[in-house]
Order: sequence, then structure tokens, then C-alpha cells
Amino acid sequence: MKNHSLLRLILILTPFVFSFAFGLDIYIPILPQMTQLFDTTPSVVQLTMSLFLLTTGVGQLFIGPLSDQYGRRKIFFLSSIFFGFGSLCCALSPTITWLIISRIISSLGACGLLVTSFALVRDLYSGKESAEMYSFLNGAIGISPTFAPILGGYLAIYFGWQSIFYFLTCLGLYSFFVTKKWVHETHPLEKRTPLNKSVLFSYASIFKNRQFLIYSFIAGFAEAVFFCFFSTSPFIIIDLLEIPTHQFGYYFAVFGAVVSLGGILSAKIIKKFGIENTIKIGISLMIIGGVSMLSLALFSPLSIENFLIPMIFACTGAIFLVGSSASAALEPFPFIAGTASAAFGALEFGISAIVGAILMTFPIHSTIPYALSILVMSFLSIVMFKYRARSPELISDEI
Repeated sequence: MKNHSLLRLILILTPFVFSFAFGLDIYIPILPQMTQLFDTTPSVVQLTMSLFLLTTGVGQLFIGPLSDQYGRRKIFFLSSIFFGFGSLCCALSPTITWLIISRIISSLGACGLLVTSFALVRDLYSGKESAEMYSFLNGAIGISPTFAPILGGYLAIYFGWQSIFYFLTCLGLYSFFVTKKWVHETHPLEKRTPLNKSVLFSYASIFKNRQFLIYSFIAGFAEAVFFCFFSTSPFIIIDLLEIPTHQFGYYFAVFGAVVSLGGILSAKIIKKFGIENTIKIGISLMIIGGVSMLSLALFSPLSIENFLIPMIFACTGAIFLVGSSASAALEPFPFIAGTASAAFGALEFGISAIVGAILMTFPIHSTIPYALSILVMSFLSIVMFKYRARSPELISDEI
């Protein structure tokens, strides 16, 4: 596959990474509608989001080693089938329980396509070329929030909510076709590593590392700020502010812009001020966002500006934390970076999924629950940062 140009390889891998991004983002506009269709509560419907994210995170711990043992192409095939079949089952779901189970199946496929795409890049490229590929693939994930909810809103309005999952089913089928037509095995037999106790020992050493745990938890708290916005925004914008479903995506695109621009700004701030100062700035911005949102909710009527402007501060701070914390968490593991990355992703996604599920147990009658969740995540980040590893061999701004 290295005979392919970088551009062609990006085009081949894009539907694989979109499976996760679209699987999460395109579904957001119809969350309020699902509570009515299945006669259930927002907290139960939110499980279709949080369990999708949680399964994708935890699945990395297993799918990465499986692709190392059995090769990339087999995992691509199986993941495409899981994602397409799970999405089809979602469209045909007669009950909310069936929908939740189907979302878990599709998330296993999304996880496999996402993780194996990045593993394939590691097989083919190194240095500047691999960094370029990772940037493009992460960019594809990052731009999804700017247009996937818009697409989902229009599909739901004109073709019914099932059309969203039929679309995802087609994406799974397309991924299967792309794998069959253009993806060749990039992990030869002589480089295969068996799935044995050594993998468990590697994970054990990673999860025992204090620096890894502290910065992974900080990243998880920051990711929770994003996911709580995912969870609450449709109920606030569509239900409370009575903005039509098909217009929801345009307001959600503000979040996508924040993530994209915040990531660029975060890289520049890390380079100029260092990791620890970037984390301090990020926590400060989260606090500003949380306090301003809470104050506006208490002393002024609900409006789209009172919701989105504080969100911009909070989520910009959160993206600062995610980028800088990832670097610090993975720094002690240069020789098992892939395994450490899977552990980091599992913890990051797992924390955010749990926090999002807890948040949605509270009635969403205003922006107060989300504002309080931002402030709680800020406080927990401060606590973890205060008790971070202080030994110079563990952490410094030179990471």
C-alpha cells in the first residue's frame, strides 16, 4: 500500500475514521426525538451515546493487540461488518433496549476501524510522513462536528430518524468495499505479536504509573466537558430554545470550530509556554466558562448566546487540557507507545462517558446542570494537577 500517494491513502482511510466520528455526531440532533419515540427518559436515551463512547474507548485495549496478532486487513473486514450490521439493527430497533445493544455492536466496529487505521499508518510511515498522515486523519475526525449533525438533522426531518442509521449502514458497507478493493495487509507474519500475558503485563505497568494516571484523568475530565455538551445541547437548543431539528447542526458547528481552532492554538501555546502552563490556562478557561454559564443561567433568561459563548471558553480550555495531558501521560512509554495510547484512550473515553451518563440523570430544564459539570471537572482537574508527580524524571515542561 505504500505505492499509494499520501493523498490517495488518506482518501482510502477517511471512511474508516469517519465511522467513529459520524457514529457519534450525526445522531445528536435526534436525541430529544428518541425520548418520545421510545417513551423513555433522556438519561436512558443518553446511554446510546455514552455506551457508544465507552465501548470505543475500552475496545481499544483489545482491538490494538488483536490487529497485531491477526493483521490489519482481517480486523478491517470484521470491523466494517460490525459497524454496518450494528447500524442496521439500530434502524430496525423496536425498543430502546434493542437500540442500546445495537449501538454497542456498531461502536465495536467503529473502534476497530479507527484503531486499525492509525496502526496501518504506523506500519507504512514514520517521522514527518506519519505525522502528516495522523494530522490529516485527526483533522477528518475534528471536522465531523461541523457538518455531521447538520446532515443528521436534515435526514431525520425529510426521511425519518431511521435514515440516519441507514446512512451509517451504507458507510459500513462502503468501508467493507474499500477494504476488499484497496487495502492490502501491511503487518506481515514475521512482525506479528501474539496476544499473551506480555500484553497484560504492559497494561499493568502503564496503569500503575502515577504520571500516566494523573494526566489521563485530567484528559478524561476535559473530554467530559465535550461529551456533556454533546449530551445536553440537543435538549437545550431543540427542546428549551425551540430551534428546529434541521437547524440544530448549524449551532453545533460552533463546537466543531472551537475544537479545530483550539487544537491549533493549543499547539502554539504548548510550544511557547510549556505543558504545565498550558494546563493552567486550560483549567482557567474552563472555570471562566463554567462560572459565566452558571451566572447567566441564574440571572438572565435562557438564550443561545448565554449557552454557546460560555461553552466556547470552557471547551477551548478543555482542548488545551486534552492535548497537553496526552503528551505528559504517554511520555514515560516510548517503547510501548501504541499500547500506552490505547490505555490512554480507554481511560479518557471511559471517564467522559461515565460523567455524561451521570449528568443526564438530572433534568435538563436549563444550562445549570452543564455549567455545574464544567465546574466540577475543573475542580477535579485542579486536584489531580496539584498532586501530580513532581520528580524531575517524571514530568517537566521539556516533554
